[in-house]
Amino acid sequence: MGRRAAVTTAVGACALLAAACASPAGEPPVVRIAEAVAPSPDRTLDQALPTVEEMTSMFGAAGLMGQLVEGGPDMLLQGVREAEASPPDCVSTGYQLQKVVYQSAPVRSVVSQSWAGGDANGPSATGFFGVVQFADADAAQQFFAASADKWHRCNGKTLELRQPERGGDGSSRITDVGVDSSIVSAVVMQDAGSTVQRALGVAADCVVDVEISDAAGPDGTGARDAVAVANLMLQKIGVR
Repeated sequence: MGRRAAVTTAVGACALLAAACASPAGEPPVVRIAEAVAPSPDRTLDQALPTVEEMTSMFGAAGLMGQLVEGGPDMLLQGVREAEASPPDCVSTGYQLQKVVYQSAPVRSVVSQSWAGGDANGPSATGFFGVVQFADADAAQQFFAASADKWHRCNGKTLELRQPERGGDGSSRITDVGVDSSIVSAVVMQDAGSTVQRALGVAADCVVDVEISDAAGPDGTGARDAVAVANLMLQKIGVR
């Protein structure tokens, strides 16, 4: 399968936040729209991203942060077009920060960064984190609720990607989808053999978009690592 358009992420586990697990995938998701919280006018989006010190503390691995990317909606990734994926509603689950996923929403600002942790033997984990700021809190909540429904319906499905002009065809199986009031998570098993954890969370007028990979492969804990990072980011936004 072709490499994804952005740095694929993987982060180690954080037991403290593991309780942010979602309801079983076999049950309909219950998404409760929280009361809108007015955004702080002086809030800087990049302050919601994890720091290298926080990542080291959470996952026990020294690492490096990639370059900070920030701007408007044009900073969203364009690695997957709607016509290239089937079913298209599952692109949000399989791929992070894609323009095709966010383009119909009133996005104001986007910030993202990657992280790689490891030692002299190579990376043990990598991560990619993004924050998308919407026009207001209602728009963010509506986007999250619609995304949670799509992720739930994609559980157990295979996402097919056809990009012949890029030489990148492949498939990913979506499993372990869980939904709670502010975070939806999933595990994506790629046909190339790698496994990615995904999490999407909402707070105030922002949605956090997280992707995690671990060189050791899946450990049977679902998307716990991605949920831990998403929780950290939501806490830093100041609502969770």
